[in-house]
Amino acid sequence: MSAKGLAETLQDEEPASAAFVPTGGQRLSAVGPVRRAEGPAFSDMPARDLMNEALTRRGHASCTTETAIHAVMALCIDDLLTGAWDEALRLAETGLELCDLHGYHELQWPFWAVAAIIAALRGDDQQARELADKITDWARRRGSAIVQLYALYVHCLLAQSRGDFEQAFQCISRIAGPDTFAGNLPLALAASLDFVECAIRTARPDVARAYVSMVQAVDLRVFSPRLKLLTECAIALAHSGKVGHIERTLAIPGLDDLPFDRARVQLAYAERLRRGGGSLRSARSHLTDALCIFRDLRALPWQSRADRELRGTGLVSARTATARVETLTPQELAIAELAASGLTNKQIGARIYLSHRTVSTHLSRVFDKLGISTRAALRDALGKALADQAG
Repeated sequence: MSAKGLAETLQDEEPASAAFVPTGGQRLSAVGPVRRAEGPAFSDMPARDLMNEALTRRGHASCTTETAIHAVMALCIDDLLTGAWDEALRLAETGLELCDLHGYHELQWPFWAVAAIIAALRGDDQQARELADKITDWARRRGSAIVQLYALYVHCLLAQSRGDFEQAFQCISRIAGPDTFAGNLPLALAASLDFVECAIRTARPDVARAYVSMVQAVDLRVFSPRLKLLTECAIALAHSGKVGHIERTLAIPGLDDLPFDRARVQLAYAERLRRGGGSLRSARSHLTDALCIFRDLRALPWQSRADRELRGTGLVSARTATARVETLTPQELAIAELAASGLTNKQIGARIYLSHRTVSTHLSRVFDKLGISTRAALRDALGKALADQAG
């Protein structure tokens, strides 16, 4: 049964308390009527097992609407981590529908967080900010400082996407700083690479080294492959003599199932190789792999960054502005011109009778085709194409 089908079959069910035990026997949650969703939402949980268990046990007293929402949530997070982002967005929409339909508003924020992170990674600033604002409002109303950290993380990703690493550092330091590290350990570890990269890019190498010292004090044997990848890369970047360790870290089994994280580490490694006098051939190989993954995910800001680095090695992958613009459909070109003129997605949608979400989808394709990540770059790309045609 699909997630959408699950939502439809649950329309007539009443909310109730639930206890859920995954097939491995470890208790995931035991909750009565929901009061407050504290703690981090993102973990390496057996998402497919959770959904299968929820579907198998439907009709039993222990399997309720709330259990199904948690199962959809687990699948949604799993798809975020494994690169099935479009499916993650569909599941987030399904989860929010279930929450609205059955009054589980306490469980909404993780779905917003997944959608916001994907929007930020794809360069959809407006959508990411709107969702981050929803998370912040939700958290403030319930006095949840932990949930507010996820909105901060979205803003950190947005700042990195536009190259504002000082702002990104200010955001990430509130999540993973010395005073908050232990209390926010799962998110602080997952954001380790963000923290170290932002610290290094803002000339704070001592802060980066102090941070990884805290990471190294944690028992790494219990880490998942994902956390091992991110923390080992962070440690290597903070200590220049350990950069070569990243190559071995990339050989950890299971990383092919984490495409964005793997590509991000490859990008960081290649950047250090290029600037530190390392092998350009190795840098190009890692950058080429990362660029392909970012393109597949439509992670446009990261795609642009990898493309710039690749060109910096002497390998040019970009086409001319004119050739790129010519790949746009008439509708994509019309939307691109309206966006370049300064109109918001909602204003564009009102003018050409499309929803703002549809406009956002078209713009994502436009950005992907043009190899850009911002509206300012969109104006430049269209302007250069017109200049080439006039010449």
